[in-house]
Amino acid sequence: MSESKAASPNPIEGQPPRTICIQLPDLLATCSPFELRMNGHCRAVSQASERWLLDCGVVLPSMKWPSAKVGLLAAACYPTADAPQLRLMADVLGLLVYRLDRPALGRSTDHNGAEGECADIARMEQEIFSLLSDRLSSAAYRNPGWYIRFRKAQRAFLDARCQTPAFEAGNLESYISFRRQQCGFLIPLEMIAYAKDLRLPESFLSSERLEILRDCVCDIAALSEDIVSCANGTPIDSLNVLSIIESGSLEDALAIAGNIVNQRVNCVSRC
Repeated sequence: MSESKAASPNPIEGQPPRTICIQLPDLLATCSPFELRMNGHCRAVSQASERWLLDCGVVLPSMKWPSAKVGLLAAACYPTADAPQLRLMADVLGLLVYRLDRPALGRSTDHNGAEGECADIARMEQEIFSLLSDRLSSAAYRNPGWYIRFRKAQRAFLDARCQTPAFEAGNLESYISFRRQQCGFLIPLEMIAYAKDLRLPESFLSSERLEILRDCVCDIAALSEDIVSCANGTPIDSLNVLSIIESGSLEDALAIAGNIVNQRVNCVSRC
């Protein structure tokens, strides 16, 4: 367990938030069954990707690109990719991080009003990912089935981001299902198939076992992000697993969320 500080999730009206000490679940130990390796092209690819993003006018609102360490993340996620593959993956992750670092696409909390608004904004956001169109088009030519799945994951992410302001989680299960799409992790998952040039039969791609594996991996990423957000020292966002879990305290919610992540890790290990 690691110690962090956060404001009380239910501050008294008219008073500043109360800072409390909490124990975060040990996510590093939970994920220890997964071997951590680093791609040898990390440094060169990181620098090239950061230059490309800046040249394209893609600037993070909250930090500079070197601080985001997107290239390092790509190198850890794809340790066996060659330099051109890793570069494309770093650029994909960079655009994904850019989107996640900005507010949700829609502003309206009314479902009907948000639908039309999201359609317009999503088209504009699509232009961000179109910065990769020249390289993705060659990948699409070599493996059209993969490209269709990649675009489907991209669309699911943008649609979920549009729905975020109006989304209401009725229960924990519905929140986790929505968060799988909203976190965008399906996009880097599809890049694994690109790196390995996998041409899997449709019977396997649509199998229940692969769907469970994909869901578990997305849950690990999304719920871990929710848990770590406690370290920001701000009241817990309403769209966070810690706010959805019905428990007596923030500490209890953290323990429950940590157990869910641990269950998903065990599921992946069994698969």
